[in-house]
Amino acid sequence: MRKIGFTIFLCLFSLSCFAASFNSKDGSFSISLPPKWQRTATSNNEVLNLKKGTSKINISKLSKCNDLQCLESTANAKIKQIKNKKLKLVKNTYSGEEIKRSEFSTLDPYIYFSYSNGSTNYTEGYFLADSNGYKIEIINLSPTDADLYLSFIAPKPKEIKNLPLITEEEPLVEENIAAPVVEKPEWKPLSQTLLENEVHQENNTIFIVSPKFSTVVLAVFIYLAVAMGFFVCNFVFSSSLHEYPANPISVYPIIGTRLYGAPDLFFRLYDNQGKNFIVTSQRWCSFLKEYGFYGIVLFTLLHFILSSVNTQNLSSSLWLNTALSLCYLFVLFGLIFILAGYILDILFPTPIFIYTDKGKILFKIVRRHKGLLGYSYLVLTDSYNIEYRLETKKIFLLRKWTLFDKEGQIAFIREKSFIKALARKLLGHLGGSLRTSYWVKGKNESKGQINSIRKVTTDFQIDMDKPQAFPSEAILAAAAVIFTKNRDKFYPWFD
Repeated sequence: MRKIGFTIFLCLFSLSCFAASFNSKDGSFSISLPPKWQRTATSNNEVLNLKKGTSKINISKLSKCNDLQCLESTANAKIKQIKNKKLKLVKNTYSGEEIKRSEFSTLDPYIYFSYSNGSTNYTEGYFLADSNGYKIEIINLSPTDADLYLSFIAPKPKEIKNLPLITEEEPLVEENIAAPVVEKPEWKPLSQTLLENEVHQENNTIFIVSPKFSTVVLAVFIYLAVAMGFFVCNFVFSSSLHEYPANPISVYPIIGTRLYGAPDLFFRLYDNQGKNFIVTSQRWCSFLKEYGFYGIVLFTLLHFILSSVNTQNLSSSLWLNTALSLCYLFVLFGLIFILAGYILDILFPTPIFIYTDKGKILFKIVRRHKGLLGYSYLVLTDSYNIEYRLETKKIFLLRKWTLFDKEGQIAFIREKSFIKALARKLLGHLGGSLRTSYWVKGKNESKGQINSIRKVTTDFQIDMDKPQAFPSEAILAAAAVIFTKNRDKFYPWFD
C-alpha cells in the first residue's frame, strides 16, 4: 500500500503541474486531465464531451436520478445488459466486486465498472454533483487509467445555508475605563543601556546554521527534482509493447505486468496463445528491510538537520539534545528491522507460486543457497519433482542467470546495459527509465530478449526467435524469479 499511496501522490502532483481543466456545460463540476485532451460538441443531455486520439469521455445528465439508490439501480441494470450481451466484465482483482464505489472530496458518491468487447475497453460510471445525477462513459482507456481519471472529477462546492446571523451585542456591564498613565521613561547612562542590551541578547536563543546544511539540502532537492521529472515523463509519455511479427503458432511474445494493491507481489502473464498465469510471492522480509531503510534515511537526515542548528539557550539545547537522542534510537530500530529482514529471508525464504488461469499450481519455486554469494532456485511441479534449476551469483554488477533442466544448461540470461545497472545502484530506476532488460541465449543457437517497458508500473515482454528450442514454461519460471526476487526499486538499493 505504501507504493500505491506514493504513486498516487506523485501522479496528482504531476497532473497538477501539466493538466488541463474542463468545466461542464451546466457548471456543476469540472475535470482535470493530462495534455492533448480536447473538448468536443455536446447535444441533448450531454454536459461535457472530451477526446484524445481514439479515447473518449462522454458525460451526460441523468433526469430524475439525484440520489445514490437511483445510481446503484441504474448501474445494476446496465451490468445485467452487459452480461446478457456476453461482454467481459472486469472485476476487482482481489475483492471480486463488479461495481466499484468511492466518493469525491465534497462527499458526493460515484460508482463505476469496466467491461470489454475484446478489442475496446469501456468504463461506465454514475456520480452526483451539485445535487444532480450524471453518467460518464470512458471509451478506449485501460481500467487503471479510467479509475484515475474518475478521481479527478471535482464537483461544485456545496453552499452552506441557514447560518446563524451574527449580531453585535452590548456589554452586560458598563465600566468606565480610565486611560493609562504614561510614565516618563527613566534616563540611563549610555554605558548601562548597552550593557543591558548585551545581557538581553545572551538570554535569547541564537541559531547558527552549519554551512554543510545548505549543500545537503541542495543535493536532496536536485535528486527529488530529477526523479520527479523522470516520473512525470514516464507517466505521461510511457512507452508501449514492442511489436514484432508474431508467429500464430508460437507462444511468444509472453507479456507480464505487475498487479498493485496487495501486501504480496502479484504478476499476471499471458502468452500469444491466450494462456494466462498468475505469479505470487510474499514479501514480509522485504517490508522489514525497506521500512528499516526508510527509517534510517529519514532519521539520519533529521539528525543532520538538527545538529546543523546550534543554540545558546539552555532550555532549547535540552530539547535539541533529546531530539538528537531519539534520532539515534530510531536509527538503531531501523538497523534492527533490516537485520531481522535478512535473517528471516535466510532462514525462511518465501516461495514463488505460478498458477494457471484455472487456479492450478503450475510451479512452486523455492530458493536454495549455493555458496556464500550464490543462489539456486528449484522449480518444482505440483508433485514436488524438480523440473528446472535457476542459478545466479551476487558478485557481478550485471545480473546474470543460468537456467538448467534435467539434461543440462538450456539458457543463459544476462542484463543488457552496464550503464543502467550502475546508474540504478545510485539513483533507483527513476520512475521506470532505468529498469532492467535482459538478453537470452538458449539451446540450438536460439536468441531472445526480456524487455522491460518504460513505464511507472512494472511491465515486461519476452520474445524468442526459436520457440521450439526449449519449453516456454522454463523461461516463464525464470522471469517469475527475476522480477520477483531481483525487481528494480524506485529508490537506490544495493543488492
